[in-house]
Amino acid sequence: MQKLRAATISSNTGLIAALLALLVLLGSMQYYWLGEISAGERARMQSLVNSGVQRLGEDFDLEIASIFLGLQMQATTVRAQDWSAYAQRYEHWRAYTAHPDLVGDIYLVQMFENNTIKLMRFHRDTGRFVADDWPMSMQQLRQRFEQSLKTMHLENGLLVGNTPDPVADDVPALVIPVAQMSLLSDPQATYLDSEIVIGDRTLTRKPCPRCKPRPDPVFAYTVATFDLPYLWQHFVPSLVRKYFANGEVLDYNLAIVSRTDPTKLLYHSNTNTYETAPHSGDGQAYMFSLRLDEINRLLIDDTLRLSDLNDVGDRQSWRIAIGPSATSSSTASAITGYEGGRWQLFLTHRAGSLEAAVAQLQLKNMLVSSVILTLLGMSIVLMVRSSRRAQRLAQQKMEFVAAISHELRTPLAVICSAGENLADGVVPDPARARQYGAVIHSEGRRLAEMVDQALEFAGVQSGRKSYVLRPLGVRDLVQRAINACQAQIHDADVQIDLRVPDNLPLIMADPVELTRALQNLIRNAIKYGGERRWVGIQVQPQVGARGSELSISIHDTGMGIAPEDIAHIFEPFYRSREAVAAQIHGSGLGLSLVRHIVEGHGGRVTVASTPGQGSVFTILLPCLSYDGRQPAVKPA
Repeated sequence: MQKLRAATISSNTGLIAALLALLVLLGSMQYYWLGEISAGERARMQSLVNSGVQRLGEDFDLEIASIFLGLQMQATTVRAQDWSAYAQRYEHWRAYTAHPDLVGDIYLVQMFENNTIKLMRFHRDTGRFVADDWPMSMQQLRQRFEQSLKTMHLENGLLVGNTPDPVADDVPALVIPVAQMSLLSDPQATYLDSEIVIGDRTLTRKPCPRCKPRPDPVFAYTVATFDLPYLWQHFVPSLVRKYFANGEVLDYNLAIVSRTDPTKLLYHSNTNTYETAPHSGDGQAYMFSLRLDEINRLLIDDTLRLSDLNDVGDRQSWRIAIGPSATSSSTASAITGYEGGRWQLFLTHRAGSLEAAVAQLQLKNMLVSSVILTLLGMSIVLMVRSSRRAQRLAQQKMEFVAAISHELRTPLAVICSAGENLADGVVPDPARARQYGAVIHSEGRRLAEMVDQALEFAGVQSGRKSYVLRPLGVRDLVQRAINACQAQIHDADVQIDLRVPDNLPLIMADPVELTRALQNLIRNAIKYGGERRWVGIQVQPQVGARGSELSISIHDTGMGIAPEDIAHIFEPFYRSREAVAAQIHGSGLGLSLVRHIVEGHGGRVTVASTPGQGSVFTILLPCLSYDGRQPAVKPA
């Protein structure tokens, strides 16, 4: 039996070690996999950020290109002052563009040979250009026009010199040269009373017999300004949501700064994050440039339905206006003065950075996996503990059955033997017959006690055990327990030293059950008391952290209990090695029942023992205060 138990324990230990090793291996592999997944996620997110910011900048520049092409004016329109033609072009552009409200005011800048510059503003309601003063936001642009006029000239139909940049980021606006600008100063163009002849083309105008020939501008530009509220509150946020929104929540914070003045913050999607202009981010791109590839794309795809315009020469004239390189689809350079765009876009993850976001994700995954592995480990531990507990309980039950069988067999054998002798007439002497009767009575009482303990333990284990509590005096309970043990006291010739002071407070107790607990302790003291044949019982009140209590201590001077056994003596079926070696009869249920009964009365039981000198078992019960109030006692 012992070899089988040792083999079982060894097998279980090996299984536990293997499971724990496997758990550690899984944890290591999980940590490695999470690191690899985090690195891959970081690369994937960075790729999405890079492609997103590039596409956002391209979409912005594509809209810029559509404004440039859609709102460009013909040189013939400037010479003829035929504003209805431009009004038609403007309405056509609004009909086919996705963001017509992006453009605010439109101006016409005319530059004359006498170094004068004239500004006219387009009125949408009348469809005409009317002379206007330069607004404050365009003063720097005016100065650039004045500087450009000093060096600009035409060579082979193209503008050369210090020409104005098509992108004015300080306004912000687009500066669009008129198409076929060479016609503005064409010497072959002549004035008639009712028409203008330019080359082989004739434009009719209203007769003006008294009109004198007026000077024509040598250069002209259309300036399309942006509607700033629409730009920052609608257009840019729509692009941000298109590429970086997860439902209604932005995954990233976006900021746009000026490249000419990096400290100037033009736009931010989160004021809590960008109080000042950032210098870096998880992704960045340039925007607000007039890109030749976008212009070619619009010309080739006919996005603005240019073929619907009346002037069939528009496409070619636009190509001439921006230079021969615009006809090459292979180029992707910008024709702004700032390569790549006048504004810079910075994108930062809302967690602070991509590294922080990936670290948070990795931490979450690590916590989840750690919790899972911890639960697995706890499951293994609980499974092992349950298995060992089941084995221990099974072993204890087997030992209980063996002990009960042995305990029952001995008194039954004595009773049967005495009864047989009496029945066979072997004991004719009445005195000896009375002795036989006393033996039968003693062994029968012993059997009854074992049966009572077994039934009591079954009731406790079923969870249906209840106690009927009522106020009682401790002296009566202790005396009742001593009286119930008189037979054992007499047979063992034990001296009972009882010390109970007067005027003790009452306790709430079930008299039958608490008497049974005291009986078990007194019988154990008698059984294990040794050769001195003395049992001390002392009752005294005390006050501690748990309030007012009464302690009932049972002392013996026997073999004592080993320190390693003290932690287990209140467990069911447990018997110390010394008791087994001394062949002292018992089932191992007495102390377990004592603990259940005392705890059912709201008390506790303690033990102090010195091997070879004896033991002291103490029952501590809450007592009623002297004013008669009942303490909080929970029946089991």
